[in-house]
Amino acid sequence: MTRKHRHPEPDTPSGLAEVHDKALLALILATAIAGPLVITGIYLQQGRTHLLEVALALEAMALAMLGLYLTGHRRWLPHLLVYGLLLLSTAGVVAQGSIRGASVNVLLATVVGAGVFLSRRAMISVAFVAVTVLAVLTFAEQQGWLPAARLQVSWATWVTHVAVLGCLVVSVTYGRFRLEQTYQAQLAALDRASRVEGSLRDTEHRFRVLFRNNPAACIVQSMSNLEILDANDAFVTLFGYGRDDLVGVRPPRMWADAQDQLAFRASLDALGKVEGQRARGVRKDGSEFDCVVWAEIATQDTERMIIAMVMDVSAELKSRRELEQSNERFAKAFNFSPLGMTITRLSDGRFMEVNPANERVLGWPMADFEGKTSLEVGVWLSESDRQDYVNTLRRDGRLQHFEARMRTKQGEVVDVRIWAEIIELDGEPCALSFTMNVSAEKRREAMLLRVAEGVSPTTGQAFFLSLAEHLADAVAASGVIIGELRGDHSIDTLALLTDGSLQPNRDVPIAHSTYTRLLASDELLVIDTPSRQVLQSTPPFDPDQIQMIAGMALRDPDGTAIGLIAAVWPADHPQEPAMRALLTIFASRCNAELVRLRRDREILQLQETLEQRVQARTEQLQYLNRELDAFAYSVSHDLKSPLRSIDGFMHLLQEQMAGRTTPEDEDLIRRVMTAVTRMNSLIADLLALARVSQGQLQRMEVDLSDLADGVLRQERHRDPTREVQVTIEPGLKANCDPRMAQIVLENLIGNAWKYSRQQPQARIEIGQDKSAGSVPPVFFIRDNGAGFDMARADRLFKPFNRLHSANEFEGSGIGLATVRRIIERHGGQIRAEAAVGQGATFWFCFGTGQEN
Repeated sequence: MTRKHRHPEPDTPSGLAEVHDKALLALILATAIAGPLVITGIYLQQGRTHLLEVALALEAMALAMLGLYLTGHRRWLPHLLVYGLLLLSTAGVVAQGSIRGASVNVLLATVVGAGVFLSRRAMISVAFVAVTVLAVLTFAEQQGWLPAARLQVSWATWVTHVAVLGCLVVSVTYGRFRLEQTYQAQLAALDRASRVEGSLRDTEHRFRVLFRNNPAACIVQSMSNLEILDANDAFVTLFGYGRDDLVGVRPPRMWADAQDQLAFRASLDALGKVEGQRARGVRKDGSEFDCVVWAEIATQDTERMIIAMVMDVSAELKSRRELEQSNERFAKAFNFSPLGMTITRLSDGRFMEVNPANERVLGWPMADFEGKTSLEVGVWLSESDRQDYVNTLRRDGRLQHFEARMRTKQGEVVDVRIWAEIIELDGEPCALSFTMNVSAEKRREAMLLRVAEGVSPTTGQAFFLSLAEHLADAVAASGVIIGELRGDHSIDTLALLTDGSLQPNRDVPIAHSTYTRLLASDELLVIDTPSRQVLQSTPPFDPDQIQMIAGMALRDPDGTAIGLIAAVWPADHPQEPAMRALLTIFASRCNAELVRLRRDREILQLQETLEQRVQARTEQLQYLNRELDAFAYSVSHDLKSPLRSIDGFMHLLQEQMAGRTTPEDEDLIRRVMTAVTRMNSLIADLLALARVSQGQLQRMEVDLSDLADGVLRQERHRDPTREVQVTIEPGLKANCDPRMAQIVLENLIGNAWKYSRQQPQARIEIGQDKSAGSVPPVFFIRDNGAGFDMARADRLFKPFNRLHSANEFEGSGIGLATVRRIIERHGGQIRAEAAVGQGATFWFCFGTGQEN
């Protein structure tokens, strides 16, 4: 039988000392390990000697003691350390051959350690042994019995001295620490004594004011004449009288019932005191209240007094009545709840209350719970399960939908869901829990999960195979067949499962089989009779092994039967509503997939001819586009010659008719020449539009910032009087045809320059939209000019469409159409945003290299 050791508290002086004893012991063990390890390394250079063996023995002893320290066996470690060092230091002196060696220091350190760790008697014993050993070794050295001493100063000697000095310093430091701890403990004791003395002085004052400040109504009366000698503030407040109305006079009427007053006097006369008499009190305003009265007769000098205390318990009685009503309602709710309700102690799981519904939920009657814990009853599967429940409840304070597993009285393990909250009964934390058996719900969830898996998002052949497996599992069928109708005589199976295994697909004849009845029915058909006359052939299933089949036809949206799905059972299977619902769900999803599969086949057939037609139509459109571009180029080119003739003849006519024309004639000639100039501009723009549709794009890395700067220099040269603030973001790079990019910038910057000329402070900004990403880069050109109405933006990029009149701004209406065609040929996009009078912004990109 082991003796239990009581460990002192760590915040007491003895507890602190023990903690530091352990720390000091650990430090000395570390020194005892490190020192011999270094000495061993030094002696190894000298070869194998007796001192090396002593150092190795000391290292082994220190490591063994460290193992004892780490495993908690520290009780005998100081003794082992002291006596081991005593023995090994003696061996070291013998190995060195002289008491003048470094090993004697270890012997001295051993005596110091004994003084620190061991009792006084043990320390004296160790000291006596050390003195005796020194005497014997001295005598032996004098007689020459020891091996010849070869006292050479080495680093091992220095390490030994340092280790010994370290132990001495630690021991002295610890001794000083213990002395300081003792001194501090004495100071703390004196401080506590001083506080106790002050507390005693305060007690007298507290008793003096206790009566006055007592929250209970207190009164002192004389026994001789019943005059009130004193009343505290609580009494004055409770009864509503002033202090002058009470002190020095007989008390007014304070009892609502005279019988209560007579009972009070009788108890006082018989026992000399009244303990907790219930009564009804009357205040000065006539209102009554429930109270409890205590009184006792006291004697001061020769005068006898009645000291009475009155407690108003009206609120308490009201709360008690409400609590009783609440308890009654709780008891009704507790006992008649359909959920299993229990109140258990959190400390040990002992049942305090159990309602009758637990027998229906888990099969345990109330009598099985009386005076037992949940583990004794066997509700929880293991202690760890209950502990997990308790830990979660303690952490969160309540549980909502806590999932667990419990055991019924019949031994069945069921899934439950628990709602719980911590309440306190008689100062003991308890768990009020509501338990619901959800095993049936879990089974339904599992069944629905199998349904969901069966109608999984896979398609094609994999879908039908998966559906067959999950259908058989969901309805416990021995076989499932899913097939597509081929004419009127057979079906091509999409999935076939027999005895739990998938079989290769095959062609199944259906003439004169039960399947014809399934195909003729518009709803789920269940045949559950074993009569062979009703249950005909069911290929590939043996009709002799089948007693029930359920299935339905799969139909096209127009109602035509295109396939079937069926499940078979070897024995009569109960026709539960869930089974019929599952079969209907699986059949509906199978029908949709089969319809989709047939539509995919039709689409594939159409695609085979569609690609050929699209290729032919594309070649035709490309030919027409080339012809249209050639026609536009030819027409534009051929119109130039007549226009040059008209322009030349009009100049000749103006020269020949000089001085003979009227102002009206001059105006007509000027209009004709203006129309010719405009026609020339339109033809030039048409030729430019035709050119951008011809030839191959030469894409390369283009610096748009340089191109834009050149375009702006041209605009400033044409209109040197304008002051326009222009901002061009440097380093704008694009992969495009440089010639085409030049045309895009000329049109967009030219428009910005033209439409902003009516602004006193015109601004044009050219940059890259960083928010649009980097591939491909999106650029913008922004101005603060005339802008346009976004309701008419659909006409912006169409040829010959203008959003401003020719009187406001000149132009042909082809420039933006040319820009759009260039951008589209690069595979890019262009868009614009504007507001009337607030300017416009054009965003564009050159695509990623996919040309149109």
